[in-house]
Amino acid sequence: MSIHPMYRRWKTKPFAFVEAESPAQALELASRGGVDLTYADLRGLVAPRSFLPGADLRGVDLAASDLPGAYLRKADLRSANLVGANLANSSIREADLRKADLCDADLRRADLRDARFNGADLRGVQLTGARLDGAVIDWRWSAFAVELLRRDVDCRGDAFHVVVELAFEDDDRPFGWLRTLVRKAGVIEWAFPLLGRAIVPGDNAPELLRRLAADTLIDAATAAGPPASQHLWTRRKSLT
Repeated sequence: MSIHPMYRRWKTKPFAFVEAESPAQALELASRGGVDLTYADLRGLVAPRSFLPGADLRGVDLAASDLPGAYLRKADLRSANLVGANLANSSIREADLRKADLCDADLRRADLRDARFNGADLRGVQLTGARLDGAVIDWRWSAFAVELLRRDVDCRGDAFHVVVELAFEDDDRPFGWLRTLVRKAGVIEWAFPLLGRAIVPGDNAPELLRRLAADTLIDAATAAGPPASQHLWTRRKSLT
């Protein structure tokens, strides 16, 4: 057992000393014991499969940390620095990641259901295989759009090429990726309804995305025509 001092970002004086076998265990014990971990400096932390449900990690610096398989359900990670963090296979369900910096973070196969990403920087984040149901997406960046489109069964041919183009999009301007989709007339009717299903109350989906998603759904319904009646009526011939 060792004594592990814990520091806050931009501070030189420890705010806590925790006796534990490793820095990872020290973090778990501190969280479980109610230690205020906000703005903790945890850069480069190696803590696979850490158990931190509901942890208050607002503003923590976890840049380049190695946290595969971590359990962070309902954790508060608002404004956290997660640049380059490895969170593959982690459970981040219902976590609050508003305004977090997730540039180049690895969230492959992570459970992100009902997590909140409003205002988060998602440039370069990896989301392959992540569970996204109910997540509040920050639509400024293309990462979520790429994953939502990539996993669709109709992502092939021209659609596949567009997704690849989006994945390697180098336009860092917010919502700049939408121009790539709008220019590809052949995939608009495929892409926008898919993305529209991921729009939820409280997200920052731009009006262009909302309108195109709604318009393509209406056009598809119109083209399909009125639904066929479920009842086929015949007039009984009079017997008199």
